[in-house]
Amino acid sequence: MNRRVYILSAILVILSAVLIAARVIYGGFTVKPEYSQNMWRISVVMNLGGKGEKAKLSLTLPRDTERQKIYNEHFENKGMNFCVREKALSGNRIGIWSSALLDGRKSIRYTFSAQLKSVNYVIPTQLEIPKDPEASYPPEFDIWLKPSQFIQSDDPLVAKRLKEIIGTRRKADDVVRGIYDFVREGVKYRSEKGSKDAKETLEKLCADCGGKARLFVALSRAAGIPSRLVGGLILKKGVKSTTHVWAECYLGGIWIPFDVVNKHYGSIPGHYLELYRGDYFLLKHSGIETIQYFFIFARERIPPVDSAWSLYALPLRFQGLINVLLFIPIGALIVCFFRTVIGIPTFGTFTPILLTLAFREISPVVGLVSLSAIVFLGCVLRRILDSLRILMFSRLSIIVTMVVIFIIIMSVSAWRFGQQSVLYISMFPMVIMTWIIERFSISQIEDGTRAAFNALGGTAAVAGAAYFLMELHSLRAYLFAFPELLLVVLALLLLLGRYTGIRLTELWRFREFSKIKRKSAQ
Repeated sequence: MNRRVYILSAILVILSAVLIAARVIYGGFTVKPEYSQNMWRISVVMNLGGKGEKAKLSLTLPRDTERQKIYNEHFENKGMNFCVREKALSGNRIGIWSSALLDGRKSIRYTFSAQLKSVNYVIPTQLEIPKDPEASYPPEFDIWLKPSQFIQSDDPLVAKRLKEIIGTRRKADDVVRGIYDFVREGVKYRSEKGSKDAKETLEKLCADCGGKARLFVALSRAAGIPSRLVGGLILKKGVKSTTHVWAECYLGGIWIPFDVVNKHYGSIPGHYLELYRGDYFLLKHSGIETIQYFFIFARERIPPVDSAWSLYALPLRFQGLINVLLFIPIGALIVCFFRTVIGIPTFGTFTPILLTLAFREISPVVGLVSLSAIVFLGCVLRRILDSLRILMFSRLSIIVTMVVIFIIIMSVSAWRFGQQSVLYISMFPMVIMTWIIERFSISQIEDGTRAAFNALGGTAAVAGAAYFLMELHSLRAYLFAFPELLLVVLALLLLLGRYTGIRLTELWRFREFSKIKRKSAQ
């Protein structure tokens, strides 16, 4: 018995455990999925069209607060100058991209991770609104008490409506409740391009989230309560291009949120991401002819950690490549297990892995059907070309060309009949397809048609099994957070390399001998 293999396997497992433990103890990582918290990966993609002149773009960036933690920010600037500045009064973080000459089209991207939590606040019931608010609060609160361009808290119409709402009440919770109920019920919500200011919203009693929030803030300031707008995103997995606006009031020494559109009174859900505070624009630009932007939201389970040795610290465009590379050893382990322990034949070791990566681009059903059709076509072509007695290199080149033609025809036909998923068939590695056709033909000649189909079926089955394993979200998250787990994979591969037992398929193959043995024993 080769003890060195077992000792080496144990060392690899222990080393993996030690490295993971060090990350958890000293690096701030966690091995427990954060099911109770909202973990998100957010990307802001901005497509710019330049005028051939000096250009500047500013974007409000999220920051750490008592209810949100921002991780792993990545800025892909495409040759533009970039800096981050912080506003003194509001505390907003502003990302600024600039170019001395912006011509043509550019796509810049800002990506970050956010860990959020929901909060329910208790509004003090005995808190009185001061008679002289400006004298009762520090000077930095003046911007949240005084009127502004779009929040006309000193307008006579606002003052008149406020008196109708609260009468002579001076308790903060009564006043805020009255203002909240009026704006929520008395102002109809309607999505529109360009939010109204507070005065126009009050006149028309109809606005989007921005107009309703401005009116809420204007009435609150008119009542003597410091109040401000908050802009951000309502996170939901997928892609969107709209933001959301709500309000905050300073009550009892803390800022308390109020969303009159989605009916959150003194609370904020765990999927609300704050981007800025105050009546600001998410994006400002100059010297740019056209701009389009959208947000991409994805869920995460394990909190990413800002660390020089974390895969999360890599630029986003490399993270996708790392995700693929991490699963190649997993695929190799699956192939090794199926061939060594179960006894399923395949066309080589890496063919099922590459097919698995291709299946991730389309559904396994479409992938298997397409694979069968392509292999069938290749086999027919191989038979025809063999009869022509041409050289191998020419034969393979002709097969590649015909496979490409077949895929183009299949893609156009699929589009015509509404099967758009087949359009991604071009992601299949053409070289591997051609090699499978060649291997199938050789296997058919050397081992017979049955053996060739067994190997083809085994390749497809192993690729399917690897696909379903790769689609496990928790496995992907753990591998990316703790790539040290690949040492465990190495240990398992070493142990499989020492397996000398009977394969499971051989139990079925030699079932007749088992029957004879049992009869002899009787």
